[in-house]
Amino acid sequence: MDYERPNVETIKCVVVGDNAVGKTRLICARACNATLTQYQLLATHVPTVWAIDQYRVCQEVLERSRDVVDDVSVSLRLWDTFGDHHKDRRFAYGSECCAIPLVDDDEGVIIHCSLFLCGCRCSSCQHRQCTNLTPRRSDVVVLCFSIANPNSLYHVKTMWYLEIKHFCPRTPVILVGCQLDLRYADLEAVNRARRPLARPIKPGDILPPERGREVAKELGIPYYETSVFDQFGIKDIFDNAIRAALISRRHLQFWKSHLRKVQKPLLQAPFLPPKAPPPLIKIPDCPRNNQDGPRKLLENPFCADVMFIVQEHFNVFAHKIYLSTSSSKFYDLFQMDISEESQCMVVTEHHRREHLMRTLSLDTDEAMAVLTNLSPSSLRASKSDGTLKVMSFNAKHNHNKLSLAFWCKAFQSIHKETVVNPATGAAAVMTVVKMDNSIQLGPFRAVLRFLYTGELNEREMDLMKIAQIAEILEVFDLRMMVENIMNKEGFMNKEITKAFHVRKANRIKECLAKNSFTDVVFRLDDGTINAHKPLLISSCDWMAALFGGSFIESANNEVSFPNTSRACMQAVLEYLYTNQLSPMADLDPMELIALANRLCLPRLIALTEQYAVSELVKASRDAQDIDGEVLNYLELAQFHNANQLSAWCLHHICTHYNNICANYRKEIKSKSLENQEYFEKHRWPPVWYLKEEDHYQRVKKEREKEDVVLNKHLSRRRWCFWSTSPAVS
Repeated sequence: MDYERPNVETIKCVVVGDNAVGKTRLICARACNATLTQYQLLATHVPTVWAIDQYRVCQEVLERSRDVVDDVSVSLRLWDTFGDHHKDRRFAYGSECCAIPLVDDDEGVIIHCSLFLCGCRCSSCQHRQCTNLTPRRSDVVVLCFSIANPNSLYHVKTMWYLEIKHFCPRTPVILVGCQLDLRYADLEAVNRARRPLARPIKPGDILPPERGREVAKELGIPYYETSVFDQFGIKDIFDNAIRAALISRRHLQFWKSHLRKVQKPLLQAPFLPPKAPPPLIKIPDCPRNNQDGPRKLLENPFCADVMFIVQEHFNVFAHKIYLSTSSSKFYDLFQMDISEESQCMVVTEHHRREHLMRTLSLDTDEAMAVLTNLSPSSLRASKSDGTLKVMSFNAKHNHNKLSLAFWCKAFQSIHKETVVNPATGAAAVMTVVKMDNSIQLGPFRAVLRFLYTGELNEREMDLMKIAQIAEILEVFDLRMMVENIMNKEGFMNKEITKAFHVRKANRIKECLAKNSFTDVVFRLDDGTINAHKPLLISSCDWMAALFGGSFIESANNEVSFPNTSRACMQAVLEYLYTNQLSPMADLDPMELIALANRLCLPRLIALTEQYAVSELVKASRDAQDIDGEVLNYLELAQFHNANQLSAWCLHHICTHYNNICANYRKEIKSKSLENQEYFEKHRWPPVWYLKEEDHYQRVKKEREKEDVVLNKHLSRRRWCFWSTSPAVS
């Protein structure tokens, strides 16, 4: 202990107050530079006392106790106390008699004697273990209360201040409001995170700064506030406590010249709470029905437009848009111009058998076919991993033979026919494709499932036949997946599936741009746009009910969408087709949010919210005024269930409340009562800070005037003492 070090003023500071107001954490923050995490803030309170012998056993604590305040070297010794009212704290105050009841060792409690005990031999202390170590009298007392507990402030006047003045009447006192961070915290989140049986903190429990200042003024003592969590006010409290102790000591030890420059406790600038960070826009994962939609659509072929006849007896219904965007062979097939139902493509029996044998042996050389009454058509180059490039295929009408070796081996004929859809029972004109008799139903269905979903079940039985069909149709991704499964490398198929979906999405967007294979027209406010019913049904429940249910739109080829623009519908279609948002330059985010809300697409709402916020932030960084646009977005977003966008708008309005009120007062007043209450509650800077700032500036000016008057008075006194007398001749 360095109590007797020369030119160092040792200050004993006693910290008192109710339980759970933050005394020990305040001491640890000053003595040990301890910080407080959110978990510790919400942990169950356990009464503790910080041991004074830390200054003896810990060199770091001893070094941190040394400080210089107003050019005076000090060593601050902090004394912690229990908050129980019935406990005797005379050992901390430094009274002359110890009345702490001790329990004998025979009763199971070990008696500890240290500097906490005065060690007197009065009638109340009958144990020989106590020594005559009289504790040092307190130089200053820090009286704490919690701003979230009005009772702790009430006890300041009714219990603590009276106790302090009883045991140390001449000791200066500092009033401290702890847990300042709870004044701006989210109390609902705090109460949820606390233990279940803890008393919840209500908004009415939070004390404003003027309540503590009124009590301090009534008692005639300085008032400060602190937050260990925010590391605010800790140095202010103890530096000014040291000043109060040194001024009190200066009255008794007036001969110490180094104490003359000590100032009275300074004013504390109000705490400006940190600005809340803007809420992050979270994008939910793709709904599960979007992944299962194509598979279910294949099993229940609503709006089917192609029928495959397999092995002469089995009819398999499918959709051109799914097959054409997954396989270049099917794209070439469905792009053929079949002008009359009677015109069909026939492959002779002899060549069909010959071609089938070549196919099963994976030999594709010298394949010939006969094309009857077929007009020239534009065929796509058969590349499964390319974009939809169309090559010109020039040929004259040939009633005998025409080389179609790239794609005709699996097909026997193709024509159009009126067919009854088994899913709806309605008759419709479909493209009928008769498959070669060698194509079996099971492997062919597996190939179709891959073309719809991009996945292959590793437990498929006929993997070789699936690979042969994939080779004929030039679905090289499927053939590679079969090869990986047979080589025990099925884990590599995930990357193939991912690449398959990327290429498929690009082809679907290209089909949407070129109006290929469309079967429905949406009539909008500023025009029309073509779409594909199968893709809509598999990706949107609302569209599935519209086109796959009993609504009249299911049988119509034209559907009216009022109050919707082409740019908005284009964005919705691209999202439904690709699960991505590609906004156009003329897209109105609020219109898209309204349409997405009508179609029950929460993920599209989130993507649009993210786009709207990014555009607003970009405009703000470019020094553009976005306050008016944010005000317009707010209630529209709330109405259309764009909760993340409305939360961002509320945050922007609250953090720029003063500027917005100055420029858009009428718009602010026109908002709903609930929103206005939210503005007042969460505005930044808060009202209590503005009041404290005004009070601080006013008192600061008053002190400056007092200091000017005092300095003038002192300068006059110095002039009287040091003015020179007339020279003696």
